[in-house]
Order: sequence, then C-alpha cells, then structure tokens
Amino acid sequence: MNARGAGFGARVAAIFGLLAGLLVALGVRVSLLVEEMHVEVRRAVEEHREEAFSRDMVHEMRMLQTRLLDLGPAIRDEVQKPLLTAFVVEARRCLAALESGPQEDEPSSLEHIEQEHRLYAALERDFRALEAAIASGEGDLVPLVATALRNAEVLNEEMRREARENSTNLSDEARRVRSAVLVTTVLALVVLALVLRMVWKRVVRPVEILREGVRRVSSGDLSHRVEVSTHDEIGALAREFNRMADELHGMRSGLEARVEERTQEFLRAARLAGLGTMAAGIAHEINNPLASIASCAEGLERRIQKGGGDPEAQREYLQIIAREAYRAHEITSRLLDFARNGGGARLRFDAPDLMRELRVLLEHRLHQRSLSLHVECEPELPQLLGDPGEIKQVLLNLLSNAIDASPDGGTIHVRWRAFDGEVVVEVEDEGPGVPLDVRDRIFDPFFTTKEPGKGTGLGLAIVHRIVTGHGGRIELGNAGKGALFRVHFPLPTP
Repeated sequence: MNARGAGFGARVAAIFGLLAGLLVALGVRVSLLVEEMHVEVRRAVEEHREEAFSRDMVHEMRMLQTRLLDLGPAIRDEVQKPLLTAFVVEARRCLAALESGPQEDEPSSLEHIEQEHRLYAALERDFRALEAAIASGEGDLVPLVATALRNAEVLNEEMRREARENSTNLSDEARRVRSAVLVTTVLALVVLALVLRMVWKRVVRPVEILREGVRRVSSGDLSHRVEVSTHDEIGALAREFNRMADELHGMRSGLEARVEERTQEFLRAARLAGLGTMAAGIAHEINNPLASIASCAEGLERRIQKGGGDPEAQREYLQIIAREAYRAHEITSRLLDFARNGGGARLRFDAPDLMRELRVLLEHRLHQRSLSLHVECEPELPQLLGDPGEIKQVLLNLLSNAIDASPDGGTIHVRWRAFDGEVVVEVEDEGPGVPLDVRDRIFDPFFTTKEPGKGTGLGLAIVHRIVTGHGGRIELGNAGKGALFRVHFPLPTP
C-alpha cells in the first residue's frame, strides 16, 4: 500500500520508525566518533607520559655531563662514583618506565613503536657502558655520556613530535565529531520538518476539515459535505460523516414536509375555529341590539294597532331603536378596525403632544367620574416612529378601560420612559384588577370582563394587533392594586 492509501496507524508507525532509525543512526555515528576520540585521548596521554620520562632522562644525562665537566679527570675518587652512578640509575629508571609502556593496548603507531624500541636498545647499551666505566674507574666517561645524551635527546624529540602530532590528530578528531554531530542534527531537523509537514497534511489538516464540517452541520447546514482525500481511518470517518449528513438531510426534508402538511392542517383548523369563534362573537354581540330593536318595534306596532298614539311612548321606543342601531354600527366598526391589517404612514412624533390630545378627548369622561389623569414623561424622551392615529387608538383604548374600571375620585397613572433601546409606556388604574384565571385570555377577540352590553371584547385585541404591527409588545404587569398595562415600542433607528 502506498503512502496515500496507508492507514493512520501505519503512518504513525512509519513516522516513529523513521524517527527511531534516525536516532539509532545518530547514536551509532556518535559512538564511533567517541571511540575514535577515546583512542586519540589514550594516545595523547601515553605520548605525554613518554615525553615526560624522556625529558627526565635527558635532564639526568645533562646533570651527569655537567658533573663530569666540573670534576675533570679526577673521577677515580671512590667518593664520586656513587654520585655518578645515581645519575645513571635514575636515567635507567626513566628508561624502564618507558619500556614498560601503557597498561592497556599500545595506542601509538607501529612505526613510532619500532623507532622507540631502537632508541631504547641504544640507550640501554649506553647506560651499561657508563655503569661499567664508572665502576672500573678506567676510560673517559665524557664521550659515553655525550652519546647517551644524544640518544636521549633524539628519543625526547621523537616523543615530542609524536605528542604534537597526536594533539593535532585529537583536534582534527574533535572537529570531525562536531561536524558529524552538526550534520546529523541538521539532517534530523530536516527529517523532523518533513515528518511534521506530513503529519499536518495527512493528519492535522483532515481533522480540521472534519471539525469544520461537524460545526457547519451542527449549525444546521446539512448540505455541507467534507471532501475526502485520503483512504485511511480519517478518510473513512469523513465518508461516514458525509453519509450521516445525507441521512440527516433526507430525514429533515421528510420531517419538514410532514411539518408543513401538519401546519397547513392546523392552520385550516385554526381558521375554522377562529371563524366559528368570530361568528359566535358577532352573533352574540349583534343579537343583543337586534333583540332590543325587534322588541321595541313589536311594542310600537302593538300600540299603533290598539290605537294608542301616545307621542311620548312612541318617542321612547324610537330612541331605543336608534341607540341599539348605533350600537350595532359600533360593533361592526370595531370589527373592521380589528380586521384592518395596514396602518397609515410611519411618522416621528412626541409622546407629550399625543398625551395632550388624549387628555382633551377624555376630559369630559374624567370629569364625570371625578378622575385624575397623572402623566409622567421622562425628560428628553426620544420620539416614536409609527402611525400617530393607531398609537393614539392604543392609548385611547387602554385609558377608556382604565376609566371604566376606576372608582369615582380615583387616579389613572400614565408613565413614559426610555429603557434598553425601547420606549415603555405604562397605564395603571385603581380598579379591581384583572382576575388571575382570565389573564391569559384578555387579548383574545370577543373576550371581555365587562357586563353584557357594555363591551365588545375587541378593544384589547385591536390594541395587541397595533402594538405588534409596530414591532412592539404589550403585557399585563403586576400592580399593587388595579390593572397595569405595559407597552414596549422599539426606538427608531437614527
């Protein structure tokens, strides 16, 4: 299987195998270089040891030569023989230390070892000749000392040359180690960069694409699909994700179709129920004035048939008929207002001006009941944007209900304020309030808490329609006593 088709586990194993091989190669290379450096260090130590002993041997021979030159030919004195012999013994000790060599394998080169052995043999002969001449007291010691000194100097020079070469080799070996470690490190970084790139391309990036696909599908975009470019476990996961998205898309399409079907059925049923409710409400509201009109008409007819022509009674019957006809007209007018969807033009207007107009319209009714209308407008209240006529109708309905519910001599409060991007108006009365069991129905059409014949049940329904049509909302709040209606209008955009 090629790299493109390799599984995720195989890729991880290949990555770790590559890294492990790289580390093993680096370890082997460094180990070999360290071993070479170890040999060079041992050689350097040995060469410095040999150079030190050879230097001491040269020093002893020079001391012996200086002593002989100081004594002159009178070396036959038995007192001087032990002193001269001590120089030779010390030199032989240095030679013995050189000949004993290192405790481990000899790290020096074969040519160097052969040269050393030749010089060792020559010095050994020189030292035996010197010891024999000193012991016999015959012959000239100066030439023998000069020969031994020359061989010792040659040996010391050979040791120093070897030490210098070894120092140079050790420096070269250190540079090779540094170069090898540097090259291996650079190679390791290059391989690691390639591995990281492969991991990003083959592992991290596909996971990121899959995560983005999950986010989009979870947010509702069931048409999104993940592009599958690999044939490993991640690719298999992406294909399963796409299959799941296809199934979810199909399920949602079917569900939406069923919901749409059920919604249409529900809307049809709601329209039929609403139509039935409206028909019952209309019949109930209009039947009352029609019954009064029919009753008055029958009574008037009976009086005429009996020849009763009392003008005052006839006038009373006719007034009742006219009043009930106007009442039926009011019911139909309110029905038309409730059914009317469109409003007038949207204009900017001030709430205080609107309240002044409403106070004039309601002044007579307030005076009849000895009611007080207390209006509070927040300073610098923003203007409203909407149909002034419809907003006036909203306030007129709410204030009319408040007047009907308030006891004589009470106070009705109207408060205007701006809050949290809205203009809020509150209408509060001091009446008995709205019973808890009917609070959820007060905005339903044809629902009223007033006595029969005193309300159509359309006022608050019309208020609700107008407020929602202006993008606002109306709610029945909690007051200490009485009813509190709170209307929220959105602030107009600049």
